[in-house]
Amino acid sequence: MNEHNVGLHLKKIINLLARGRNQDLKLYGLTGTQMEVLEYLHDRPAGDCTVTGIAAFFDVKHTSVLHVVTLLEKKQLIRREEKKQGSRLRRIVLTQAGEGLMRETDRCKSEADEIMLQGMTEEEKQILAQLLERIYRNLKQGEARLKRRKENL
Repeated sequence: MNEHNVGLHLKKIINLLARGRNQDLKLYGLTGTQMEVLEYLHDRPAGDCTVTGIAAFFDVKHTSVLHVVTLLEKKQLIRREEKKQGSRLRRIVLTQAGEGLMRETDRCKSEADEIMLQGMTEEEKQILAQLLERIYRNLKQGEARLKRRKENL
C-alpha cells in the first residue's frame, strides 16, 4: 500500500465500523457518539468524570459533549451530581440502566473487534495499535503546526 492510500483505507474502515455500530445501536435508541460517551464513563472510576474531562479525552468542544450528556440524561442512562456541596462542577455517572446497557452492548463490541482482527497474530495486533497511535500523534502535531502557521499570517 503506498502512502497516498492510507487516508482512504482509514476512511473506508471508519465508515464500515460506524455503519455496523449504528445498526446495532439503533436497537437501543442510541447513536455512536452517545455510546462512546457511555463507554468512557463505564471505563473510569465512578464519580471521576466531568463534561470537561470527556471533551478533552475525545478532543471535541465542551458544548458538543454537553449536548450528548443532556440527551443521555433524558434517556436515564446517566446522571449529573455535584462534586461538592454548592459546587458548579458536576460529575457524571452511569445509572443502573446505563450499567445494564453497557453489559448488553459489550457483546456487540467484542464481536466487532473479533471480526476486525481475525487472522492477526498478537504481535500484529500490537504493531497495529502502535502504528495507529503514531498516526494519531503525527496528525495532532501537524494540526498544531498548521494552527501556529495560521496565527502567524
